[in-house]
Order: sequence, then C-alpha cells, then structure tokens
Amino acid sequence: AGGAFLAALAGILIQPMIGSAMSASQLTLLVIDAFAAAMFGRLRSLPRTFVGALVIGLTTTYVVGYFPASWTWSSAFRQSLPMIFLFIVLIILPQDRLRGTTILRTRERFRLPSLRTAWIAGLILVVVVFALRVIMAPTAVNTLTLAMTMAIIALSLVLLTGLAGEINLAVMSFGAIATVIAFHFGVSGSGQGARMTLWGIVIGCVVTAIVGAIIALPALRLRGLYLALATMAFGVFVSRMVLSQITEREIFGLSFTIFPTGQINIPKPSVGPFDFNSKDTFLMLVTVLFALLAIALVFVRHSGYGRRLAAMKDSPAACATLGMSVVRLKLSVFMLSAAIAGLGGILMSAQAGNVTADRFDILLSLSLMMITVVGGIGYMSGALFAGIFLVAFIEMLNGALKKFAVDYSALEAIFMFFVSAVTVLPATIGITMGKSPSGAVNDIVEGFSRLKDAKPVMYSMIGLEVIAYALTVTGVLTNWHFAIATIVVLFVVPALGGKIYEKYMLKKFGVPPPVPAELIGIERPYTDDDLADMDRVLGLDAVVLPGKERVDASA
Repeated sequence: AGGAFLAALAGILIQPMIGSAMSASQLTLLVIDAFAAAMFGRLRSLPRTFVGALVIGLTTTYVVGYFPASWTWSSAFRQSLPMIFLFIVLIILPQDRLRGTTILRTRERFRLPSLRTAWIAGLILVVVVFALRVIMAPTAVNTLTLAMTMAIIALSLVLLTGLAGEINLAVMSFGAIATVIAFHFGVSGSGQGARMTLWGIVIGCVVTAIVGAIIALPALRLRGLYLALATMAFGVFVSRMVLSQITEREIFGLSFTIFPTGQINIPKPSVGPFDFNSKDTFLMLVTVLFALLAIALVFVRHSGYGRRLAAMKDSPAACATLGMSVVRLKLSVFMLSAAIAGLGGILMSAQAGNVTADRFDILLSLSLMMITVVGGIGYMSGALFAGIFLVAFIEMLNGALKKFAVDYSALEAIFMFFVSAVTVLPATIGITMGKSPSGAVNDIVEGFSRLKDAKPVMYSMIGLEVIAYALTVTGVLTNWHFAIATIVVLFVVPALGGKIYEKYMLKKFGVPPPVPAELIGIERPYTDDDLADMDRVLGLDAVVLPGKERVDASA
C-alpha cells in the first residue's frame, strides 16, 4: 500500500514537468528510470536512494543548461542518462556469491526431445505452413511470416534463458542493431530491385554477437533482478540514444546517419540464384530457418556444451568447483543468443519493409519474454507459441473485434473495450504460470499424448482436418470456416472422442468406470487401496517394522 501511494504521488507531481498527456508507456519507462535511483541504495537504503535521485535529476537538468546548442544529440543523451547511471551502478556493485542449487516448491521441468523427434516436428511444421500458404489471403501470409520471424527472435530467449538460465530483457534491441548494420552494409540495388545480400545478414549477426559479448560482461557479475535491470537499461539506451539519431553525424571525418529520417527500408533477401522477394517464398524461407535453428538448439542441448549450460543454470557454484569456465560459458551463450536475435530482427524488418524505431520498443521485448515463458521457455515450440500468439493471434483477435464493432454499431463501445483489453492480454496470461510452471506447450503436448492409446480418435482428427482442408482448397469452405473447423478438430474432438472411447473400452473389457476421488465413500465404500493412496498422497505412509503388522487405518 505504501509503495502504491508513493508511486501515485510521484505520477501526480511529475505530470506538470512533462507538460503533455501522460500515456501508459511513459509511466512504464518512468518506473524504469526510477530503478536507476533505487539502485544507488541497492533497493535497501532510502537515504542513498534519495541522493541517487538528486544526482540523476540535477545531472539531466545541467545537460539542458550547459551543453552547447550545436550538440543536437544532447536531448537524446539527457533522456538516456538514467539508464547510463543504472548500468554504471550495476557494474560497480559488489559481486554476489556464486549461487548453488536451490529447491523450489514448484519448478519447471522441460522434457528433452530427441533429435529424431526434432527433425520430424520441423518437417511437419514446414509441410503445414506450405499447405496453409495455398489457402491463406495475402494479408494472412504477411501476418504468419511476421509471426515466424518473431518466433526466431524468441529462440534466442530459449537458448539464453531456457537452457542457460540467464536473462535478457532487451532482445529486440539486438534485432535493431542487426537491422541497422544490415541496412548500411548489406543492401544492393535500389528501388524495386533492391535486395538484402547474404553478406549483410552475416555481418549484421556478427556485429550483434560482438555487442552481445559486451553486454555479457555485466552478466559475469550479476544475476537475477540485477541482470534483468542491466539488460533493460541497455535496451532503453538503444531506443533513446541510438535509434533516435536520424540526422547526419560526423566522427573522425566520417559522415554517417544511424537511422535516416527515422525510417529505413529493408528489402527481402536474395542469395545467389534464389530470390525471396515474393510473399510465399519468404514465408517458406523463415519457416525453414526456424525449423533448422530449433533442430540446431536441440542438438546443442544434447551436446557436451549444452550439458554444461544446463549445469550452469542449475548451480554456477558447482560448475566453478568442477573447474568449468563459467565466464566462457556466459560469453558464448550471450553471443549465440544475440546472433539469433539479430537474424530474426533482420528477417522481421525485411518482412515489414519500412521500419521505424517503434518496432524495436523495449516494451515489445518484455512482452516477447513473457509470452515465451508462458509458452514454455525451455521448449523450441515455446518460441513458436510466442511468435504466433504475440503476432498472429492478437492481430486476428483485434481484427475480429474491430469488425464486430463496425457490424454491430450499437455495441461498438463494448467491442472497443475488448480491443483495449487485448493489448494487456500478454500480461494477464502470465497468471497461469503458477499452475503450470513448465508452460502451455507442455500442457498441450501432455493432453495430446493421451491420444496415442486412442488411435480411432487420432485417425478421425486427421481425417476431418484433411476433409476440411480439401473443401477449403476447392472453395466450398471459406478460410474462417476452415479456422473454426480446425479449432473444433483440435480441441473439441479429442475431449469428446476421448471420453466416448474410454467408456467403450471399459465396457468392452468389463471394467467399472473410475469413481472421482471426491465421490469415494459416497458412490462406493473405501477399500484398502484407497486408504493406501490417501496415505501416499498425504505423505503418511506407515513404516512397517520387522515382526509388526501395518495398522489398519479404517479400524
């Protein structure tokens, strides 16, 4: 209550200084700035926090008053000062001790798929996308392509956080850096004939990997909240200081512009004789790249390097004790993760065409991290879930609600309210993590794994889906009808078919149907097996001593 009161008071007092309408994004970034002052006191000392706030506030004011007017970048520098202070404070903080393994009440458990399973899943994904491409509208193809590029960026989080246990809240900033580098060094041709070269993509990923190694330096000393704040400070610095440079600069006699006119045009790539300018071919390119990267990460997890990453995630202290180089592990995994994020950023920008700095906003990085965790940050399919949910699902839901608002004008206010609610859907969906820390993908896979024993239901699902697809290709069904039919096949048929099949098999073999645990003792009396199960669940298993008989709990 006290913290909420102080936050509300600060918002009221700072509004006259801003002098404009305050938005939710401004308030969020204001909280990030406040962390810079709070870290002066290491989140413990109020006097030192107060001093830190004074230092930051006075410094930003002096920048306005004393920097030469010819320094056109002073405004961006002033906005970036809190993040610069935060980064410096985090660097000079005393290093924490290496963390040993911890025991949690609920902890995620990520199953490790085999390479054979990864290849089969990747092939299925490519085939499914290829089939959908035939019936999708051009706008839907663009949306799915953008979702796949976002899924590639999310793969960098799977490697860094899911496998290595490190945190990066500025993943979109690495995509921005790779995009800017590729724009300046990798575009050939002009106008409609402009293409992104393979050299531009490679150099963009290499430079991003080098930047990732630099950002990994704080990770050598920081963990948890402090590392999250350090990466967030870097992301805000890139947005405010780097991407805001739209005018020409001159350093050492060289003139350059980082983000010309605030908007850059990134063409589709061309590699040798292969041109990926069309929507369909570019969709298949990013799909194949996602599948290959996911398979490569599964291979990495099976390798000795992946096992060392898993050990570092579980207990850095144990790794150091066994002689592993924790420094080398962290540097390498940050570089690989940054390179993957850079590749995804370049592909995302190529799909968008005209790119502005808003596309790499720090809030998008936070949303992507959150949805990847919800999907299952230890699974490659968790990255696919994040890309499709964050781009395709939310855009489809927004489009449907806006269409309903137009068609049913009397209910326009209600539908527009739900449109606003969709924007905060990624935040509210994280509430489900308490029930399923391994992510939504784990629950989905467990649900469908039961169909292996119900082959008639599984074959019925495949048959119904093939029929719906054939009817859509021939024009009998529309795309919306196909989408509804797919939802029914994937979620309704397994639930109903599974229950019907289970009752049929129980009746066939003469097995009585199971009684729910809460109805035991009502529909039928307790048995010794029931009492033993209750003891086991409650942790009250009796210890039978030699020569003694177990006491009957029902006596």
